[in-house]
Amino acid sequence: MTKKMLSLLLAVVVLAGPAAPAMAADPAKLGIGLGLTGPLAFLSQQYLRGMRAAVEMINAEGGVGGGRKLELVERDHKGVPSEAVAVAKRFIEQDRVDIVDIDLPSTVAIAAQTVTKQAKMPHITGYGFAPGVVEQGNPFHFRVCTNAGLIASALAAVVHRTPGNKTIAMLAPNDDYGRGAVKGLTAALEKLGGPGVVFTDYYERNQTDFTAVLLKMKSLNPDSLYIDVRWPANVTILKQMTELGMKKQLFGSVNFYNTKLVERAGDLLEGAYMSVAWAPVFTDAASQKFVDVYKRLHNELPDDSASLGWTAALVAAAALRRAGPGADGDAIRAALAKVEVQAPQGVIKFGPENDARVPAHVLQFKGGAYRLIK
Repeated sequence: MTKKMLSLLLAVVVLAGPAAPAMAADPAKLGIGLGLTGPLAFLSQQYLRGMRAAVEMINAEGGVGGGRKLELVERDHKGVPSEAVAVAKRFIEQDRVDIVDIDLPSTVAIAAQTVTKQAKMPHITGYGFAPGVVEQGNPFHFRVCTNAGLIASALAAVVHRTPGNKTIAMLAPNDDYGRGAVKGLTAALEKLGGPGVVFTDYYERNQTDFTAVLLKMKSLNPDSLYIDVRWPANVTILKQMTELGMKKQLFGSVNFYNTKLVERAGDLLEGAYMSVAWAPVFTDAASQKFVDVYKRLHNELPDDSASLGWTAALVAAAALRRAGPGADGDAIRAALAKVEVQAPQGVIKFGPENDARVPAHVLQFKGGAYRLIK
């Protein structure tokens, strides 16, 4: 090689500079649509905190395979079905996500699947208990959480065996979730032989005065009450019940499991039973890992809503990892159908109708603390 040629070669090497680092793989995208504003903002924000905590842990532990991190794309549907449909379209057409979770309340999950089914977009729901969430024949839609029937069965057993409890009156939200909860609990109690349901009614979104319906319930003098009212209206109704002298055995849902509720009306919650998907009193390894990660990030204990967001992210990550880089909707759907994830609520795997059928549990608030009953 001549000196001239060697000089030219060295010049090329110098100009090229050091070898460029290998480019990181494009992230896998999980589109999360929640009611971050509106009446379900608190639950949605807690759910998102749990999901973000899971994504941070997943990425710290290597991501979802093929050098890919998991990236959240967050959108607000305000808890409105038409907005949820629009959010689903943006996830698919604009954000180009790999999988979606459109949640809170169940109504929006049901509405959004009209879009996700047509687009063959894998769709999980981590906080959708109502009947109809995965019963619409959409092979791309999977419910990660428990359902209204299992929740009703767990609570009904406690309601049934409560001494002296022969009659019960019920109040729940006027939506798919609320009507499903009442229907499920009523059916479960009938199967057990009581107590008999003497009154049912439904409250509207943003309702702040429950005096009229409480007076109707009081006039019937039931032995117990099932009150399924969301934050912050649950504080209001507990105070209005006290003002009206309604000292009855109280039953409720996850809406009575809330540290803010305890701070503002814990004395009024004393003795109440409530159905939940999860609580920090669980001592299994998956629960403890979740609590440890969440407390490190937020310096407080997580709630039921946060646990559901955490688990939804774990399931999405497991499916994306199983499907592999570049997988299309059909491949991710097939992977979802085969996942088996150890989560705080138990083992998540899907059976008929893509329903995880995770067991529900019952807590009692007693002595200023939540205690596991069932």
